[in-house]
Amino acid sequence: MLFEKIQSFVDHAKRAATLDEVGDLMHEITGELGFEYFALLHALRQNAAPSETVQLTSYPETWIGLVQERAYWVDDPVFAACELADAGFAWSDIPGLVNLNERQRDVLRLASMQGLRHGFTVPIPKGGTIVALCSFATGRDADVDGVSTAAAQAVGWFAFEAVRRIAIAASPPPRNPSPALTPRQLDCVVLYARGKSDAVIGQLLGISHKTANEHIENAKRRYDVATRQQLLARALWHGQLSFADILR
Repeated sequence: MLFEKIQSFVDHAKRAATLDEVGDLMHEITGELGFEYFALLHALRQNAAPSETVQLTSYPETWIGLVQERAYWVDDPVFAACELADAGFAWSDIPGLVNLNERQRDVLRLASMQGLRHGFTVPIPKGGTIVALCSFATGRDADVDGVSTAAAQAVGWFAFEAVRRIAIAASPPPRNPSPALTPRQLDCVVLYARGKSDAVIGQLLGISHKTANEHIENAKRRYDVATRQQLLARALWHGQLSFADILR
């Protein structure tokens, strides 16, 4: 069952002590998601050189060589789409997100020729900028299904959390303990994870939809994240709630 495999990935990622261990876990889960390749870049900026990022990838060596030789990271269409997308996106959706120039079209064509035909990318924003992305790719003709992409979105968040934790441990900045959410904030986050709108959350908890929204926004601020999806991932990661809470 895919859910159980994702939970196993999360459990092992929490205990991973090195980037190589996370890479091994990514290799395994990538196949389970129906993809062949993955790439996770951390501390990303639009014009950053590859040497300036934390990279975990199983992309073909020939493609990595082309990216470095031709400096494709400067205007990579996947990077550009990350700046505009609200959540994870299929590569087939990129033309609808980005007004592609000829060089960007060349990037997509050459990537396809290198076996990166279809893909799904999870942008990870913070403070209004993209600090990381996690992509999954396949050379198969058919695009991946919705279940795989939804699972890939979750894996991308948790993979980033593992890489972030290891990077902090390697060069620890001053930090405070992980913030604890209030019981009411947790109630709202759990109901959001179950697919409830702010209006429904308010009805179920006997509060207004504005108050429900404020509880979730305050929880986001406690964890210093930009989106509700990141809030959910961070709360799961730190044990504030579990998958069982969500499914119950």
